[in-house]
Amino acid sequence: MKILQKSISHISKAEFNFILQEGESYLVEFKEKVDKSLSREITAFANGSGGKIFVGIDDKNEVCGVAITNKLKSQIQDIAKNIEPSVSVELSNIENVLVVNIPDGSNKPYHCSDGFFVRMGANSQKMKREQIIEFLQQEGRVKFDEQFHKDFSFDKDYDPSKLNRFLQLAGITKNLNDHDVLENLGVSKNGKMKNAGVLFFAKSINLLCEQAIITCAVFDGTERIKILNRKDFSDDIITNIDNALHFVKQAIKVEYVMTGEARRKEIYEFPLDALREAIVNAVAHRDYFFYGSHTTVDIFDDRIEISNPGGLPKGLTKENFGKKAVRRNQLIASLLQRCDFVENMGTGIDKIKELCKKNGNTEPLFQFDSFYSIIFKRVNGGVNGGVNGGVNGGVNNLLLFIENNPNLNTTELKEKLNIPQRTLERIIKKLKDENKIIFKGSSKTGGYFIKGKRK
Repeated sequence: MKILQKSISHISKAEFNFILQEGESYLVEFKEKVDKSLSREITAFANGSGGKIFVGIDDKNEVCGVAITNKLKSQIQDIAKNIEPSVSVELSNIENVLVVNIPDGSNKPYHCSDGFFVRMGANSQKMKREQIIEFLQQEGRVKFDEQFHKDFSFDKDYDPSKLNRFLQLAGITKNLNDHDVLENLGVSKNGKMKNAGVLFFAKSINLLCEQAIITCAVFDGTERIKILNRKDFSDDIITNIDNALHFVKQAIKVEYVMTGEARRKEIYEFPLDALREAIVNAVAHRDYFFYGSHTTVDIFDDRIEISNPGGLPKGLTKENFGKKAVRRNQLIASLLQRCDFVENMGTGIDKIKELCKKNGNTEPLFQFDSFYSIIFKRVNGGVNGGVNGGVNGGVNNLLLFIENNPNLNTTELKEKLNIPQRTLERIIKKLKDENKIIFKGSSKTGGYFIKGKRK
């Protein structure tokens, strides 16, 4: 992959069209004209990782243009100089749009006449006193997702198909070469890939960012003693989220409701969107400096625990949890937001609670220590429980499944329900002993059927 170095001020027409498709982000702001809010935006970018302000683009991402005069340029330079300490900005233009390039500030924190501002997703937010103190405390620490990975090789580790999939999910047409796209996404520069880019676009994170693996496990009973099934997902961050959700989906109870239409309705024990939100939350906000520990999805007879190392990010407490948006990994969260994996401004917790409430589940529990955990309480165990616990839930679920899917043998049931062989055999034995199912046909072509009529 050929790497081209270029001036920060140079933006090609193709790049500009790509940025218009992307819209505003952690690194990009659109403004219709220069007004008093410009000093806030420059301050926020300088306190963050830098960025670009495009003057002459409205809030619909459409170019309206401005008259680019020396007076306008001087006005912007004066605004930047009046920030404390002053910010050195670089001005350029693409047609009739003025581009203000703000570097990552080397003398943080910066403040303007309206106060201290910081970039939060695609918005600039004013910091309160306690946030300013926390900002000063954190500033000495390098942000993991924005740090360049010293061992990443584009020739050996980069997977272009993962970038193409990301752009498809984000609804962005690819009209640039991969290097320019990655630079505009803010994950690479001058041939070096940031950790956020590694997590999204590497062939595998197993050797490059081992701590980003998601480990999913099903346990027999309510303790971490006997593992019935386990998977370690070490692909890119998006694939890992999808695989983790699929793992949970195969392990929880589901009711098949006949609607009279061609497709039956599947009602899961927990709303899949709530589980997905919890997994995404764990991946987006974990502390990636916490080595030697994975994000985990643990499934027990009585609960599902989704945990990530690092506890609550700085700025969040038990009192303001769920009421305030704080992102530990701004760049990772911004990329997930682009492809609709997360919503803006910390709405995920309320969404999880509301989805569970509508589904008839109890409200999830939230625990904070060195780990941050979301716990979904189960009722009557799950498909993979033990004979004296979760099997009762498994019995009912398997019975319903056989009723809607007759003539399946043990191997086929195991594959479709992702139930461990021994657990499935115990459930089938229980159903046979209770005279509820019967096997018909030969051992090769036959399968299980419901015996009699179910009430």
